[in-house]
Amino acid sequence: MKHPSIPSRRARGPLAALVALATAFALAFGAASAQNDVVRFALAVEPGSLDLHADTTTASLDVNQSIFETLVRFDHDMNIVPWLATDWEQLDPLTWRFELREGVTFHSGNPFDAEAVKAHIDRMIDPDDPGLPLAFLNHIDEAVVIDEYTVEFRLGQEFGPALAYMALPHTAIMDADRAHEIGDDFGVNPSGTGPFRDVAWSRGSSLTVQANPDYWGGAPAVDALEFRIMPEPGPRTFALLNGEIHVTNQVSIQDIPSLQESELVDVEIAPEPRYIRWLINLQDPVLGDLNVRRALTKAIDYELIVEAILGEFGTPLHGFVIPEAIGYLDVPYDYDPEEAARLLNEAGFERNAQGMFARDGDVLSIPMMTGDKMPRELELFEAIQGQFRDFGIDMQINLIEGAQIYPNIARYSDMKGTDQTPDFGLLTMDGGLRTGEAENGLQSAFLCDGNRNAGHYCNEEYDRLLAVAVSGAPLEERIEAYEAAQRILADEVAAINIWQPSWAVATNTAVSGYTLHPAGVWFYDSIALD
Repeated sequence: MKHPSIPSRRARGPLAALVALATAFALAFGAASAQNDVVRFALAVEPGSLDLHADTTTASLDVNQSIFETLVRFDHDMNIVPWLATDWEQLDPLTWRFELREGVTFHSGNPFDAEAVKAHIDRMIDPDDPGLPLAFLNHIDEAVVIDEYTVEFRLGQEFGPALAYMALPHTAIMDADRAHEIGDDFGVNPSGTGPFRDVAWSRGSSLTVQANPDYWGGAPAVDALEFRIMPEPGPRTFALLNGEIHVTNQVSIQDIPSLQESELVDVEIAPEPRYIRWLINLQDPVLGDLNVRRALTKAIDYELIVEAILGEFGTPLHGFVIPEAIGYLDVPYDYDPEEAARLLNEAGFERNAQGMFARDGDVLSIPMMTGDKMPRELELFEAIQGQFRDFGIDMQINLIEGAQIYPNIARYSDMKGTDQTPDFGLLTMDGGLRTGEAENGLQSAFLCDGNRNAGHYCNEEYDRLLAVAVSGAPLEERIEAYEAAQRILADEVAAINIWQPSWAVATNTAVSGYTLHPAGVWFYDSIALD
């Protein structure tokens, strides 16, 4: 994967003063503070819980990947490699067998073995009290102990990405016996097999995990990791520049030039495994018209707007998933305002005296709902709003709390088959593709019964193709099905794909072993402070 970089620009005026002040501060005080062998991170959002059963947000995963580990991992080339499982085999389309690493214990002292893996899976897929990772494990019917270090997963349906899902941080193995023993306290006193343990949590301030001297992979090179809660980007940047913190993986675009100016900071930038699209309300009487949907896609100059607003911190999204995903198909929406106007004319819209498209006296007005979750998201959408207005379409932006986007998506999805209809026209949806396959971006939002199908899209042939794409069929057949399914989405304009963001990690030059990963995961077992 290519790692684009934002060109360094010489700081001037207040920016230069900030860099100079922070550098002087760090030189004066940073050396002493760096000797305590604690790597300090800045988090924009505080976790709600460190129990994956209750919290799989980014804030939680940023921390608990130092505590919990998965059966297998993605390396930096997205190959699946052994971790807590040393070997595995697919015995038949519905059975996966894993040989487990011996000599591993949980932080509580409980043994890591096949019984422990089964207990973890049972806790997550318990129908009476399922954990949030069920979304990544619901293809598993049961875990079966074969012997002390051999466990099998019996699937309820063929599922091609099953192994890849076991590399997700959401499916990391937790100490279920300890969780059952202490209940809700497990969220603040978790037990895993990872390189760090013993959480000290000061709510609203910081969270610290201590090195695990008994870690099966060897004791960490540092004594502890401290995660400081710093919601505002300015203080995070200043703290990094002056050596108060060592790492942040939540870097503001506008702060990158100043960070690149510092001799104390390294900045790494790469495409994020994330797509950003607008779901379309197909129950809307205007947007239900395919000509209108096609016109919208052709009235946006994606290349111009993404470049102008995001620069190298984002690229136009030319498909329904990111290009790095297995099964990706390039199906761009081309900017063609003349064709957009023709399509609207076919739909019965004509430009009025003010240059706006109208039908029966009503201006074409599209309500768009967004949460402003991503860097410069609102600024980019306002640029599209302006481009629509110049073309003759009125787009109204309804800004809501970012945390409410996915509850709203679920609520709109639940309306399918009822007498309720969604009250949006376009709805921002972002999603990650951590498994290396396209299925995560194609199933939940577009299957007839998808749990994030807020737009109420439904096509039986699409559902059939997705079933093949995630089946146990040979990979070539699965890829063909992925691609055919995406052609259907593009032809029917089931969503408007907008951009793939880039992300950045900024680290003190003394830190090593913590880098961006194409799967969006963080590994802490090799972190060091020079």
